[in-house]
Amino acid sequence: MRRPNQKFLSCLSNLAIVIIAILFLNQCTPSIPKTKGNPHTSVNSSHLDSLYEERKVEGREVGIVHIYSAYPDYHWVGDNDEGIACVDDASRAAIFYLREYQRTSFKADLHKATMLLNFLMTMQAKNGYFYNFIWPDGSINKTGITSQAVPIWWSWRTLWCFGETIDILGIKNKTAKQVLQHRDLLLQAILHEKSLFSTKTDTAAGFTIPMWLPNDGATDQSAIMILGLSAAFKQNVYKDNQGKRDSIKWLINHLADGIMMLQVEAPGNFYDGAFLSWQNLWHAYGNVQSYALLSAGQILNDPHMQAHAFYEINTFYPAVYERGYMDSFWIRSKKGKTSAYDLKTVPQIAYGIRPMVFACMKAYDITGDTKYKVRAEQLASWFSGKNIAHTPMYNPSDGIGFDGLSGPGQINRNSGAESTIEALLTMQSLEQITTKK
Repeated sequence: MRRPNQKFLSCLSNLAIVIIAILFLNQCTPSIPKTKGNPHTSVNSSHLDSLYEERKVEGREVGIVHIYSAYPDYHWVGDNDEGIACVDDASRAAIFYLREYQRTSFKADLHKATMLLNFLMTMQAKNGYFYNFIWPDGSINKTGITSQAVPIWWSWRTLWCFGETIDILGIKNKTAKQVLQHRDLLLQAILHEKSLFSTKTDTAAGFTIPMWLPNDGATDQSAIMILGLSAAFKQNVYKDNQGKRDSIKWLINHLADGIMMLQVEAPGNFYDGAFLSWQNLWHAYGNVQSYALLSAGQILNDPHMQAHAFYEINTFYPAVYERGYMDSFWIRSKKGKTSAYDLKTVPQIAYGIRPMVFACMKAYDITGDTKYKVRAEQLASWFSGKNIAHTPMYNPSDGIGFDGLSGPGQINRNSGAESTIEALLTMQSLEQITTKK
């Protein structure tokens, strides 16, 4: 039998090395999910998927999203005072995965959404509200100031998420039925919150403050509540309880009235049309007032609500874009004249951009006017590098969204849950806009 020559053996050896290398890379490199029929999607959940983990909380198998991941290798990082994962992030991540499942029918997205919903339901306290954080051992942080089961941000975000769940999965879905029971408990707590039904006002820097809004005048929190309440009203699951249905509708209108009270009317000033976030403060993060008013106005057939939202979108949003975005400012009103003070341009984060894109998306959906599509794309260009740092803040090739920027060339390259989710929700909404018409 003839021996193979040395050159042939060398070729085989090199080929084996190449094959092994390819197999190794296929195992180690996270896959980049592509939307069916659109191989060029900018929605890449690879990094968010890497923050996702399944574990037991209170004896129940759930999905969580780790709150922080550190540059350059993006390993998980927790917080010694708060924990490793929270309802705040899980609720928004569940919305993202639910919307992805709706867009793509990928079963993996539905699975993650379902497991995250299990986490949310596990975090509900007996009073109807939600604890926020869990510790590394899976136990619930029930005492931390950012984790207590009280009427605040994380309970409102869960209300919003539950509404989206029932919308997308349908009331006959097993998970949606469980969600509905937990939402009922939350709604019961909200509808017994006497402060929300008051008409008390106060003043701050010349503005009349609607003290019935959460946290004595928080329009940002109120807007998220409106999203969840509007979904509950639209889904008509309380058709046999007209009193409850009427109370939900009344509260939507009452919260909206408070939000509209804190819209600035100051023609000729950059802040004209802005909804103040809390009392006489405006901040970029979480300002979903216009999106909420457009959504509720559509459900309740209320053009007055929508007119206020269009005022901000048409007047204030262009000013935000032209000024290179902003972080926050305060407004004072004296003898009918307004002025801004303590204006801060930075830091800038994804959570300050996504709410505006959502509102423009909704405006386009309602009107069909392409100017809102263009405005959404302009505002979202912050992610692709049209910002003061001239640096992309989201990379569609790996799904990493940076945690923020604090000045030219000053980028926080960590990529935690909130920044990642907010970037993905933005990209997702833009693709919905792009493919709508």
